[in-house]
Amino acid sequence: GEGEGEGEGEGEGEGEGEGEGEGEGEACVEALPAGVGQTRFVADGEGSVVATDLDGCRRRYTLRTTAAPLAGDAQRVVNEVVGAPSLRSGSALFDGLYALALEEVRELSVAEIQDFSFNNGNSLNCGADGCFETGELWNYVWTRDTAYAVDLGLAVADPARAHSSLVFKLSPRKTGGDLQFVQDTGSGGSYPVSTDRVVWAWGARRLLATLHGDAREAFVDLSLEAARNTVEQDRSQIFDDVSGLYRGESSFLDWREQTYPAFTQDDVVDIASSKSLSTNLLHLNAIELARDLSAARGLDADSQRYDTFALDLRGAIRQTFLLPDGQLAAVVPSDLDPAPVRRYDLLASSLAILMDVVDVTEAEAILARYPTYGPGAPVIWPQQQNTAIYHNRGEWPFVTAYWLKAARHADNDVVATKMVRALVRGAALQLSNMENFEAASGDVFVDEGATSGPVVNSRRQLWSVAGYLSMVQQTLFGLEDDGEFLRVAPWLPTSLLVGPDAILAAPTSLSLRDYRWHDTTISVTLNLPSSLSPGAVLHPVAAVLNGDDVAVDGELFQNGTAGLVLDNAQLLPSPNTLVITMAAVEGRATHDITEVSDADYRMVFGPRTPSVTAINEEGGRLRLGIDIAGENPDDVRLRIYRDGEVIADNLPGSTFTFVDEGAGAGSQRSPCYTVESTFIVSNNHSQHAAANCFWGPAFERIVTIDAADLEHVGGEGSFDHGRFHYEPWGRSGDRLTVPSFVAQQSGTHLVQATFGNGAGDVTSGITCGVKKVVVTDVGSNVVVGSGAMVMPQMGTWDRFEDSSFVAATLEAGRTYRVDILSDDAFINMSSLSHFQTFSGGLGGGSQPFNDLNIADIKVLAR
Repeated sequence: GEGEGEGEGEGEGEGEGEGEGEGEGEACVEALPAGVGQTRFVADGEGSVVATDLDGCRRRYTLRTTAAPLAGDAQRVVNEVVGAPSLRSGSALFDGLYALALEEVRELSVAEIQDFSFNNGNSLNCGADGCFETGELWNYVWTRDTAYAVDLGLAVADPARAHSSLVFKLSPRKTGGDLQFVQDTGSGGSYPVSTDRVVWAWGARRLLATLHGDAREAFVDLSLEAARNTVEQDRSQIFDDVSGLYRGESSFLDWREQTYPAFTQDDVVDIASSKSLSTNLLHLNAIELARDLSAARGLDADSQRYDTFALDLRGAIRQTFLLPDGQLAAVVPSDLDPAPVRRYDLLASSLAILMDVVDVTEAEAILARYPTYGPGAPVIWPQQQNTAIYHNRGEWPFVTAYWLKAARHADNDVVATKMVRALVRGAALQLSNMENFEAASGDVFVDEGATSGPVVNSRRQLWSVAGYLSMVQQTLFGLEDDGEFLRVAPWLPTSLLVGPDAILAAPTSLSLRDYRWHDTTISVTLNLPSSLSPGAVLHPVAAVLNGDDVAVDGELFQNGTAGLVLDNAQLLPSPNTLVITMAAVEGRATHDITEVSDADYRMVFGPRTPSVTAINEEGGRLRLGIDIAGENPDDVRLRIYRDGEVIADNLPGSTFTFVDEGAGAGSQRSPCYTVESTFIVSNNHSQHAAANCFWGPAFERIVTIDAADLEHVGGEGSFDHGRFHYEPWGRSGDRLTVPSFVAQQSGTHLVQATFGNGAGDVTSGITCGVKKVVVTDVGSNVVVGSGAMVMPQMGTWDRFEDSSFVAATLEAGRTYRVDILSDDAFINMSSLSHFQTFSGGLGGGSQPFNDLNIADIKVLAR
């Protein structure tokens, strides 16, 4: 209760972070009124947190919870540390949780790291400045987690360690040179199934804005080298000329059964062929970083080339993913199913808003319409039935922080207030910045049998810690480093200060002390109006820096957020004091949020994934068999796609067969179909069914050439594992050739292999098979098609599956040669020296591993 345990905890942690310089010439910048001694936070009756604050420039916070923490005690003592920022908001709880985030940054700061998949589980040094490990349960450094966390706050919290962590995720090849971003272990053997390694540029851009002088110049050169090499590698290996998009798995949502249809759980070829919104946005940012750094170094031709790439990709993203209902689709499923799935990804939507890929009106609609049903916002929509809680049904604080930034960017105070409360609630009830929560309840674990979860949940998760810092520093105080300038543009929804959703005790000011910028510090105080009403947003109208007036610019940011720009010439060596007068903006538009009830599961879940079970010729037309996966036919309506186009919509759920009147079985076209179910009551959509194609009445549009009939370089013929193939095959210079293939019809053909890859299991590893395919017109010796063929890890060499496709345009009656080449330009991650210490499977050591068993090559006429 209020006032409970006053004075308790004194002496705990005595002397930690205290004493050095405290009270000796240090000017304490205080918020008014001074921090409240006891602050209570109640969330849905689950528990409360009490924060005790002490007098002095530095405070000790005794944080308590009556909730059941996932791990650790129900009380925690955190001391503010000399040299680190501190917050004075009028709420000891809010101030204490900010101090907790900074404490967890220190706890995550290590000199060595370890993971069972590297160096046989022994420690690895991660640079002279150390690095950030990923969480209490995750003791390694991953590109994705690190880059997002550096962007959200770690670039400011510890620039040297952020730099070392990012540099650790760069690697040349094992043969030397060609520095690239590292894609960590992942689905089907990682790259090129998982392709979001370009997230490295997202963190690097933030760090570049934080560094200055020689350190910045050196990092510019390093980032430019790695960005150019990575962009060029990805352009040749995973870029799709037809769609203008990059292939590969969604960023962060990388656990197949959590966010993809069940048929991808044990076969990720479709994921390798898919195009995701989040990963394409990260490719866009990497290209733009290469463009900007090329321009900075006077490489005008390169800069112009990358600018063209970026403009084209922005257009392709908008054209493909922006849906008629105003939301952004999360993914395009495969080459055979090019229609975007009507399901949503909170992180991707956030990035699209922050990168201005959508305009202001579109951003407002996306924020207002994305559904929520718990304390925060679920990272996917809708949820998947019969699936354990993790990404599915998950609220992730770092994504909440990006959604909060997007709400600020589009000036949606309603969404922003909910996200701030979610971040405060999670840290307060668990006394740590957790990895994730169950979305409906906000609990750290829900016990419900087979779907219990979150199945993994770590305390002090790196990007969650950084997300809390971002909420305070980037969103509320509006502090943004921009190279040689510091932008200050505070943005405060008054509903955080007054009214039923307030988490601060109506202070007259807020202060962030000792924020470090370059070689100096600055303390920012926001003076608030005496009268506030919920619903308004406060913006700065006047500012005083070290006693002198400075100009406030009402057009500082694209979203109209007022602020000011400071540079080195305006600042003292240290410390600096900036006092900003805030005023409520008049005449603001009302902003919305979509909140739904989970009382009916159909309101938050999508239907189970349907299937196209058969395609049969019938009276010159094609008849589809449809299975709705056990859903009640009265609950759903169906949509049928042919080759990415809707050919029937709003069909009854009892439509178990469908005749396509527009595709004759006698034509030379080989149509591909999928089906989608939609709950009538909620309009929530299912995943698309696996694409099913009609390859002729007797499959005569598929020509199969057995491995025994191929010309080969490398390996010896073998019947091991149940199919004839050449083994070992796939090393540098190896080749398989169809010397002569006569096309029976004109148009697009798809080249595919039946392969075995037992180098690792489907869930992880670094040895996804990738080979270059070249289709050549024998008569003219002209290449008519080429690209990367992807053959992921399948867990055992005894299993043979179909690869991804490489397209070629052929002419009936002409003869073609098909070559599958082991080309050193087409790589998996075992080619990078970062993985020399990899001990979690094949691919470690000094040599790459890209061996495959290929049983046949198929040519499919579309």
